Amino acid sequence: MRPDVDYYRILEIGDSATPEEIKSAYRKLAKENHPDSRGGDKEAEERFKEISEAYAILSNPQKRSQYDMIRKGGFNFQQGAPGGFDGRFSEGMRDNFTDIFSNLFGDFNGHSEPAGGSFNFEDIFKNRQRTRTTTPRGTDMQSTITIPFELAVNGGETIIKTGSGKKVKIKIPAGVEDGKKIRVRGQGAPASGGGQPGDLYLNIKVANHLEFERRGNDVYSSAFINMAEALLGTEILVKTVNSKQIKLKIPAGTSSGKV
Repeated sequence: MRPDVDYYRILEIGDSATPEEIKSAYRKLAKENHPDSRGGDKEAEERFKEISEAYAILSNPQKRSQYDMIRKGGFNFQQGAPGGFDGRFSEGMRDNFTDIFSNLFGDFNGHSEPAGGSFNFEDIFKNRQRTRTTTPRGTDMQSTITIPFELAVNGGETIIKTGSGKKVKIKIPAGVEDGKKIRVRGQGAPASGGGQPGDLYLNIKVANHLEFERRGNDVYSSAFINMAEALLGTEILVKTVNSKQIKLKIPAGTSSGKV
């Protein structure tokens, strides 16, 4: 776990979100990006891991409080602090803050504690100061795209044009609903100084269809038969949203509007 990761941004919530809002955002995003529902999509798999990590921190009141303290803090051990604090720690203070970092971040930056059990607390904040001065990341951007009804139901790929005019191929997950968001990594605003660009969030609008209508996960269409066929029963060919035709048996005595 890294202290510079914005878990609030990952869950698409504000830093004042309530526990209920955090849980709701997690469930929504986890469902949208679960590997089992995305057919082995590697990008969705990585996104799912990020979402799970963010929820593990923000859903735990103690870890969230510690994370917020580190995220909004900025300790300076080289100069005197307000109130006369000179940046030096007693052993008790070191132990308390060591516990915080151990609980929150575990093995900090991939380095384990020395065999002797000593813990150089100042090094952590020196490391954090270095992190804070790295090249800033580009701003995330949002855009709205309208996709065909069939693409929303069946899933597939489409090409979009970003704000910079660049054409990018993106994957549309099967069953995506109107109003959902899709994240495209690295296609947001560029960063100054060669930093990582932001992400692009696409608001999905699904175009209406002349023959089909979607209700939840079901697709509806209308078929017309004459009175004799309705009374006696018949078989008709029905076009599906996959552009295939299937035989549908109409039982005798079928009334108008029956599903």
